[in-house]
Amino acid sequence: MNGTAVNGDAPSSKFLDRLTSFPAVSSGVDALKSNPMMATPLRITKRTTSLLVTPLFPLASLSYYVLEPLIQPVMKRLDVVAHDSLARVEGTCPLIAEEPEKIKAVVKQFIFLPWTKAKEQRDYVYSIYSHECAERGGSGVAAKGRAIICTQLIVSSDGLLWIKSILSGGQKQANKVAKKAHFA
Repeated sequence: MNGTAVNGDAPSSKFLDRLTSFPAVSSGVDALKSNPMMATPLRITKRTTSLLVTPLFPLASLSYYVLEPLIQPVMKRLDVVAHDSLARVEGTCPLIAEEPEKIKAVVKQFIFLPWTKAKEQRDYVYSIYSHECAERGGSGVAAKGRAIICTQLIVSSDGLLWIKSILSGGQKQANKVAKKAHFA
């Protein structure tokens, strides 16, 4: 991050370049710039900066050139650390590099996951119950009581089979690790 312009190019930051390369960040910045509510504060800030800071720039630039040898290595190191941290975050959570619509869909799906699963389970239990009611003969109290008991047994059996499949998968993995340790 050299403070002086070379061939008219302004200094750049790898961190800021990478951050603004994310579609969600760039679309957010574009939305802020195009929003009429934000256009006025941005215009006022730009005008204030040009009126107040520009006259003081020669004085600030003198002190900057004196301090540049001290500031420049720190700023470069901060840029590298921030860039590497952002790369690590992107490696851990690659969703941040996706389009904003996909991020919104994934977050919405994650938030509504409990409701979705509860609805699936409700439909599953209701389908078993209605099948058992039809099989037991319909609308009588005894037929519905038998259908409820059969539904409970079927759902419990399916739940136990699901737990068994999870535990047996762990058992297979433990057996593989034990065999590797035994033969090693």
